[in-house]
Amino acid sequence: MTSKESKKDKVRDFWNRNVNQFNQLLRDDVGTREFYDAAEALRYQYHYHLPPLFDKIASEFPHGKLLEIGCSMGNDTMQLARRGMKVTGIDITQTAIDLITERFLLFEMSGDFQVADAENLPFEDNTFDVVYSFGVLHHTPDTVGAIEEARRVLRPNGKAFVMLYNTCSLNWLAHRLTGIPFDGSRAEPCPVEKSYMPFSAKKLFKNYTSTHLSVDYLFGTGWGQGNRFMPIALHRLLGRVIGWHLMIEAVK
Repeated sequence: MTSKESKKDKVRDFWNRNVNQFNQLLRDDVGTREFYDAAEALRYQYHYHLPPLFDKIASEFPHGKLLEIGCSMGNDTMQLARRGMKVTGIDITQTAIDLITERFLLFEMSGDFQVADAENLPFEDNTFDVVYSFGVLHHTPDTVGAIEEARRVLRPNGKAFVMLYNTCSLNWLAHRLTGIPFDGSRAEPCPVEKSYMPFSAKKLFKNYTSTHLSVDYLFGTGWGQGNRFMPIALHRLLGRVIGWHLMIEAVK
């Protein structure tokens, strides 16, 4: 087994255990409507910048074919499906695929989900109008290869919407000063976690026709009381300057 495949196996094992790490600490009703509703409410309480992005995707590609790389249990996938997108989701873990499949059945929504590797997508060239991947590709050993795979499966003039972690951020500095990993816990950090300077993140998409990069999202659930006392307007403003998310929109 190569070093890269060994790392990938460790990442798979980590996310199989932590696919829903936050909610599993608080709830024992995994798989119910109440569970999924609570997970959705929590996500968009903090990730307030995502619903406008979903609106943008759906308006640019009405009823288009969308692939989500790293769909997890389907919070974002469900939002995109509700906006009329024809969704396909892949994840490296069977646990995530089981959850998202059960979720879509429970809510009587349509989607196609399978276990797959971001670096070796099981789809033909020019298959999708949109590839969406949020906070995933910095956890695979060959991020460049995964970004190229996304480009391969996009149709001409299709778009990739990708979030990568930002090294030039308040959140990065806080994690480095405290020694707390970006994902997981001190006892069990994710085996692969990267962050990028904005200019280096943009370079990853050099084979795309055009790339637009913006910064957003100051910090999230891990900051605890900090979220209670910071006004949302200030959170949004600072997020656009020293935010944790590099939001990349690239045209094939």
